[in-house]
Amino acid sequence: MTGTSFEFPGEYYEIMRKDFRNLAAETEFLASLLPEAGTVLDLGCGTGSNLRALRERGHRGTGVDQSAAFLQYARAAGDENISYVEARAETYRTEERYDLVYSLFMTLNYLERAELPSVLRSIRGLLNPGGQVVLEFGHMLNFVDSFQPHTVAHHRGPDGVLITRLARQAINAHAANWRNEETLLVRTADGTVAMYDNFFDQAVLTGPEVRELLAAAGLTVTAEYGGFRKEPAPFHGRGPLVIVATATDTVTASATVTDTAQQEENQA
Repeated sequence: MTGTSFEFPGEYYEIMRKDFRNLAAETEFLASLLPEAGTVLDLGCGTGSNLRALRERGHRGTGVDQSAAFLQYARAAGDENISYVEARAETYRTEERYDLVYSLFMTLNYLERAELPSVLRSIRGLLNPGGQVVLEFGHMLNFVDSFQPHTVAHHRGPDGVLITRLARQAINAHAANWRNEETLLVRTADGTVAMYDNFFDQAVLTGPEVRELLAAAGLTVTAEYGGFRKEPAPFHGRGPLVIVATATDTVTASATVTDTAQQEENQA
């Protein structure tokens, strides 16, 4: 079994996220796939950073996350054109349809392998005609290259906040599962110290595995990148992989050709 636990204040997640992510690049990438005043669904939205950035460009959306603490922060920072639902991606259901459904920051890896087919089929059904899907997931070699049994990191926020993150990583090779256990020590400007524990399990996925799952769910890959600046996916497979897909029955012939050429380049 895999699982996650992220129940610490959202403002601390925001501080750490800025050290890991490039929100400007993510926003530009996602916005380039949307029509004017588009609708978006963020599966694994965390504190809603991406949704707020897209809202500033005129898009409205829905965020889904299982962390009540993160969603509390997101709702306080959002507006009426962003709605949030406390749920896991595999249980979320709605009658709404979207121009873009995305899942970033390795959220896909958090799901049980057995759940992936139904989640991707559900995503397929949530698309407007011509709608697109963006998935960012950790590739197998990324896990191998970045493995460190123990890490210590410091994250500094506004008003003198200091977060010290103590992490332990463990791999269950037979289950292809990666567990990260973290203790966060947070010191505020007045010297108060608080401690939070969280953990997450991640399935170690591969590019071919995800492509096959997408095809089985009725989604066709139209582009693959090694990041949100649309850099090429490295041939050695290290690092995250960003996949763009659309419903199979809406793909044009030219898009199919582009997809085939991209896959051949990646496999060369």
